[in-house]
Order: sequence, then structure tokens, then C-alpha cells
Amino acid sequence: MAVVAFATRQAPVDDAVRLPLGMAQLSPTGLSEQWLLRFCGDQHWALIAKALGQREAVFQAVDGRPVYAAFCATSLRFHALSQPLLGQGAQILSSLFAVSDTRTGSTHQVMVAGKIIAELSMISSFVSHDARRSNTRIFRNSVLGDMHLPPAGDGLMRLDRQARETARRFRKVAAIDAPVLYSERPVPALDFNAVGLLYFPTFSRIAETAAYARSARPDPVLGRDVVYLGNINQGDTVHVSGDGALSVMTRGDGSLIAAVQTLSVSV
Repeated sequence: MAVVAFATRQAPVDDAVRLPLGMAQLSPTGLSEQWLLRFCGDQHWALIAKALGQREAVFQAVDGRPVYAAFCATSLRFHALSQPLLGQGAQILSSLFAVSDTRTGSTHQVMVAGKIIAELSMISSFVSHDARRSNTRIFRNSVLGDMHLPPAGDGLMRLDRQARETARRFRKVAAIDAPVLYSERPVPALDFNAVGLLYFPTFSRIAETAAYARSARPDPVLGRDVVYLGNINQGDTVHVSGDGALSVMTRGDGSLIAAVQTLSVSV
């Protein structure tokens, strides 16, 4: 089912935001990964609403059911810093593109003093719950309205191909049979979003927590690619397997919910 009717347009749907970098935006190693994912996630949804001619990022199907722009994949890269960031002014440039008939992509650049310090690519598809509202049964859905977007460039298309290949590879596996290196039960008030789904930045947070659990001093993250393949219900446990650089996350029945590739460097 096509998500929306895409029509090619030359002018991108974009936005530029300026803000000072303070405690909410930063971590001991620089820009906060969690803040950036959350902020750009909101930008992605706001740009979709703008493309649909809506003021609010609240989407509905033809039958009136709530529809969510759920992320299929994200790719984050941090660039080397040459100055302290606390108190610096930042500009975040965001643009929205058509990836396929069912997927929408966005790119985000964070700039300080004219230099790019971080880049994030995101791909989403519209989904909805069924009548049981189980997070383990999420369905692709459509929304009302048309989006007029330029086609995605090479970077987003490459991320889309990688995400689809990962999904195909693991779709053939009934359950992950690998040693579990870390487990946790996410907290509803902290780790789930307003519609009850495990919030997409939580997957990155769990990957980083798992790395920290295995090392007293994990390497600073230079980048992280996440392919989101499933979700969990509140009260479920997430299990992490892998070597840290490449890890997979499963729920209690062994079903895969994410594949995470982390780039880091020793300090």
C-alpha cells in the first residue's frame, strides 16, 4: 500500500533552526546523541506535516485511525571538534525527501561557526496499531493527503538499501541464537513515546548502555546506524547480543527488533 501520493517538486521541504548549545544539548564528549535524535525526530515529523499542509504532526488514516511516522532506519555521524561547544550557537538544517512510495527520508546537519559537527539521515514509513494495540503487531498504513517532495539523494537511498537488505537477511531467521551480553526492561515513563511505542532513541541508548556495561570506559561514539525491525510492549525485556560494534536487539521470544552498527575510536 502506498503511504501517500508523491509528486516531484524542485524546492525541498526544509527548515532551519538556530539555538544555543547548553546542558540539554551536550554530553561530556560533545553533542548529545539522545538530544539530537529526539530533536531531529520532531523535525522529521514536522516536515511531513508541512508537506501535507498540516500545522500539527498528527496523522490519520482514511478510516480515522491514528497513524504514526515510525522510523525504519537512522544513520548518525559526528565530526571532529576543534572548540568547546558549551554556549556556542548552533544551526540545524533539515530537509525532507521522497525515498519510495512507502518511505520518507530527511537529512539534518548541525553547524557551529560555519562547520558541520554532526549529520543525521532518517527514513520513516507510516504505520498503525491493530485493534489489540500490541506493539509486536504494527502495520503499514496510509494517511490522508499528498506530499510533493524531491527525490532522495544518494546518501538516503544507500541507507534505504542497507535497511532493506538487513530486514531481508533477518526475516529468514525465526529467532536470534546468540549469547546475550546485556538485558534490560525499558521504563514506560522514560523509554516509550506518547503512542506507547518504544521510542526510537531508546534503541541507541540501550546500545550505549550495553557497551558501558561491558567496559568501564567505552570509546566515544563517532557514529551509529540503526535499522528498526520491531518493537516491544511495555513490561517486556530487551536483550542485546553482539560484539559492541555490531549488535542485535531482541525481545523475550527471540524476535529481532533492531540491528545496530556503532562506530567509535579509542581515546
